Amino acid sequence: MTHRPRSALALVLLSLAVLAPAESQEDALPIILKAFEAAKVNEIRVRSYVFHERVEERLLNRKGEEKRRQSKTWDVTLFETGDYRRLIAANDRPLDRTAEAREQRKLDRHIRKLQKETPRQRARRVAKVEKERQEGEEFLEEITKAFDFRRIGEEEVDGEPTFVISAEPKPGYRPANRMARVLPRLRAKLWVSSESYNWVQAEMETFDDITWAVVFKLRAGTEIRFKQRPLDDGVWVTESWRVRYRTRVALVYNRSAELVGSYSDFRRFTTDTTVTGWTPAD
Repeated sequence: MTHRPRSALALVLLSLAVLAPAESQEDALPIILKAFEAAKVNEIRVRSYVFHERVEERLLNRKGEEKRRQSKTWDVTLFETGDYRRLIAANDRPLDRTAEAREQRKLDRHIRKLQKETPRQRARRVAKVEKERQEGEEFLEEITKAFDFRRIGEEEVDGEPTFVISAEPKPGYRPANRMARVLPRLRAKLWVSSESYNWVQAEMETFDDITWAVVFKLRAGTEIRFKQRPLDDGVWVTESWRVRYRTRVALVYNRSAELVGSYSDFRRFTTDTTVTGWTPAD
């Protein structure tokens, strides 16, 4: 969901929590398809913004009680072919001079690398981004095949009228690729704007363990919450997300944690909003 407020995060969130009684399946899928299309358009528009991203990690004990927390805040700039994240605070405190200088050196190296980039190097970078976008579109198509979507009502979320839709794994679905293997183990409840068809909110939960590379297991009961809001110009941005999970690595190491992301200070990208005044070639 990385912690980026983009459709990339939505792709994971739409891998689809709490199901309500079903009412109508026939009119739910068209709403989902329109929401995917709206997300594609919005993905392009949101890239003209710079914003702050704060991610807090809360480590939990076996009882689910918090035992430690820490946070980091970045200033994020999105480009057509990538993004740049500059660390600006740790545990809600501005960086000291040493850390700030280190972040500036990282930014300077990044700028020099792009400025010296050859046409061939840039083509490879653009091709990699395009491949990721294509894989994302294929994943969206898998989602439409993997779930039974049902429209279960209408609600107003922070003043936004929405369609409420449940998503439950479809019996007999066979994942077409590795990424889609998680889909049969997820269920969700989704809120889609009935005016713009943008994603407003999502709740997801795993109901079975998910194993990767044999040694890493994500326990059943992982919860994901995701919320978006519109800016004054109609662009939809991620407002917040939360992931609560339990993992086990190599049958030895157990970890329970909660990650909480929030976004603020959205502003249009201009040379004045960058740290150095540099305008990317992208």
